[in-house]
Amino acid sequence: MRAAGDGRRVGRLRIAAVGMVFAAASLLAMGAARADRREEAWHRGNEAYLRGDIPGAVAAYEELQKQGVVSADLFFNLGDAYFRKGALGPAIWAFERAAALDPGDEDARYNLDQARKLAARQAHDRIEGEDRDPLWIRTVTALGPGAETWAFVALYLGFFVVLVIRRGAHGDLRPALGAGAMVLGVAALLFGALLFGRMRLERLPFGVVLPDVVAVKEGADSNYRTGFEVHAGLRVRLVERDQDWLRVRLGNGLEGWVHADAIGTL
Repeated sequence: MRAAGDGRRVGRLRIAAVGMVFAAASLLAMGAARADRREEAWHRGNEAYLRGDIPGAVAAYEELQKQGVVSADLFFNLGDAYFRKGALGPAIWAFERAAALDPGDEDARYNLDQARKLAARQAHDRIEGEDRDPLWIRTVTALGPGAETWAFVALYLGFFVVLVIRRGAHGDLRPALGAGAMVLGVAALLFGALLFGRMRLERLPFGVVLPDVVAVKEGADSNYRTGFEVHAGLRVRLVERDQDWLRVRLGNGLEGWVHADAIGTL
């Protein structure tokens, strides 16, 4: 993997856009003083990053994140700073957040892919299938939400258009139009099911493993036996919470408990 700053996208810091968004939104919501503090933290983080002070950049960006700032550009910069710091789990979590906030951001998805590949190469004793999503998730995410929506609308409208045309048709054309309407109707139902599955998926809580290695326990306490280990950057489903512990499920169905501090929620 190329070091951040050397690649086509990895290391491309975002400097101006977020600062203006912070200022405009904050002035409306909380007044000029707090907006100025956020703007100052944003510029402080950018300047620290550009002069090579990566811990300082991380601290400034984390300050904004802890204040409740939600911005694709902030998480993009935070992910890049984490990556430069060598914190792969937090970097993957931040790039996941950036990509979720702006699904069309190719830079964030590129960085996320590169960080995941590096984390996979560094992990030892990986569990087979741990990072492979269940079939239904892979199916509903095979296309983007925009493509699924437009395909459903086009097929749905096409179904009714063909039915209208069939009503005025005569002779041998009617059976062919009836078959075409059936095909369009079935396809519309399939894409409708995909959209329903995506809506369900968006309501499921997921998280990313932050430390390099985490022991997954058989119960919600450190005294329970370790069932297996997971590694930085692994995306897991959050099944249940018991005080400071989370029950997580891997892509292959394995489940166990980890301390909540080890998971960055998405």
